[in-house]
Amino acid sequence: MSNVLGVIVIARNGERREFTQDPKSYDPSLTDSTPLGVADLHRLGEQLHATYFTPGSSSFISEISGDVADTEQIKVRAKAGGEGPVVFDSAIALLQGLFPPNPKNKITLANGEVVTAPLGGYQYVPMETVEPGNDRSMEPWTDCPNFQKHVAKFHDSDAFKDMEKEAQPFFKEIKDFVFGRPTTLENIWNIHDFMHTQLTYNKTYAYRLPPSMINQARTLANFHEDGVFSDPEADGIGNIAGRTLLNTVLKSLGRIAFNDDPLQFMLVQTTYQPFISFFHGTDMVKNDPELKAIPNFGAALAIELRRGGPPDSRDFLRFKFQNGTKEEWKLVHPFGEKSDIALTEFIYRAEGSAITSNKQWAQVCGASSSSSEASSSFPSVFPTRETIGRSTIQIALGSMLFFLMFVLAAFVGRRLRQRKNKYVRLPADEEDAETLEVRTESPKMTMPVMEKGRVVHFM
Repeated sequence: MSNVLGVIVIARNGERREFTQDPKSYDPSLTDSTPLGVADLHRLGEQLHATYFTPGSSSFISEISGDVADTEQIKVRAKAGGEGPVVFDSAIALLQGLFPPNPKNKITLANGEVVTAPLGGYQYVPMETVEPGNDRSMEPWTDCPNFQKHVAKFHDSDAFKDMEKEAQPFFKEIKDFVFGRPTTLENIWNIHDFMHTQLTYNKTYAYRLPPSMINQARTLANFHEDGVFSDPEADGIGNIAGRTLLNTVLKSLGRIAFNDDPLQFMLVQTTYQPFISFFHGTDMVKNDPELKAIPNFGAALAIELRRGGPPDSRDFLRFKFQNGTKEEWKLVHPFGEKSDIALTEFIYRAEGSAITSNKQWAQVCGASSSSSEASSSFPSVFPTRETIGRSTIQIALGSMLFFLMFVLAAFVGRRLRQRKNKYVRLPADEEDAETLEVRTESPKMTMPVMEKGRVVHFM
């Protein structure tokens, strides 16, 4: 029997059209996914299904529902900022491969009629999209003043200047292949992304580009992005992309390890930045220096929670990385370990650098309080059935209180109007009355109400 209790999968988005970022602030442009990209992520979903959702697999999650998705056992979060539309498409494609249409996805009605979900039993798995405007856990590097200072410091470092000087011959060679784009080391991400996109989708460009150029561009882009999204200290600002991801990982592990919590599979669909920071923040790059690079499209990191064998009954973590769906999965180890690490040890060594709330993010970034909600934890990260129930009750009570206040206001306003009219009498003859508009102020209204009335004679 498998001893896998649950899995967290962190996946990079699939191929897309050209995508540009500001070299200093990392403000993103718009882009679209391609059939190649979603096909690749669908393949990743199939691989994960065969590994973790297929009985008989050595890594089958022991209590998971393999045929029809049990939405209480699965949690999906997708980054909505930056390349958000592409990340969303990638997550949908991955889920389609992970949970393919199944004729068992059906229901029998009270009258005996059997109804199967559309498209031969298509499975609808809920997904939470994370907007950076209210939750900084999946895109913490934008709108972060201290991170921008970190980027500027890296661009001013001796290592950067030495690499820029060494790369000058390359930048002169590629001028005819980048069509006016700035040929600088600061802009190397955008240069590489343009060249890669053209090489993938433009036959004329692919025929003209010397093979060595894309390799050189990739090497320089790896150097640049690794320098930007890393830090010598685990809790340094350069690791901010991995530090917020770490909070999601630790909370998910806590839920999976808790016997009374149904969560067994967590998918985090994101972009390349958190991978680099996470590998640095957990010291995985010390054993595997090749991790100091941009992961390929469709790359994935699987974190397996495993029950230890006798006599050690503790829970252990196994980390596996696949740099694209055409590559093999390989074991990677945090904190200099050579084998699986105990869950308690990983939590103890990692939790100190995790960023757990928008308020903490604002403090780390040196951002104004208006840039983030000052909440005690990231919003809507892991609502349980209990918290959902409490929220529902709170909403119902709030609605009842609002209704009672509205009724009370209306009653008080009516009584005030009755008192005001107590000492007036109407003309005896209806025809002698003149009509005019009288302004009255409602105690709960800021706008005056126009009422029709008659001229009255005060006694």
